[in-house]
Amino acid sequence: MKLIQTLILTLLLTALAAPVLAQDFVAKAHPKAFRGYEFGGEFSSMEGLSPVVEAGFKDTFFRQDEDLMFGEAKIKSVAYYFREGKLYRVGIAYEGRVNQFFLKDMLMQTYGPGRGVGTRYGWMWEDFSIDLTYDTEKKNGALYYTFEGSLK
Repeated sequence: MKLIQTLILTLLLTALAAPVLAQDFVAKAHPKAFRGYEFGGEFSSMEGLSPVVEAGFKDTFFRQDEDLMFGEAKIKSVAYYFREGKLYRVGIAYEGRVNQFFLKDMLMQTYGPGRGVGTRYGWMWEDFSIDLTYDTEKKNGALYYTFEGSLK
């Protein structure tokens, strides 16, 4: 009997917590692509990418003709990451607080307020995340778009 009461209590608490947890997700749709490259898309269908030849960057690519402006922010580079031959992440490197401000403002205007934890600020969906970081000592940061859904 005690086991049944515990199970019912657990189910009840889980049901009550579900709406609160759902509020963590962004209401607007996440991006399906980045600069024409579709998240979850096959590498073989994406033209113009060159491999990063440095050690530790397996399945990481860049574009020779990358536009180094993203919204109003001046960026340093963009990396395209593949897993199982499919695009799952895009990373943007930038320098300076001004560019962090421009990026964060653009993302907030697009997706609404995100969540900040320490030096990270982000937006979450069930199968996607956007993560903005900044290192005050190094005066640089990164913005990651990550597809977390099934790549099959």
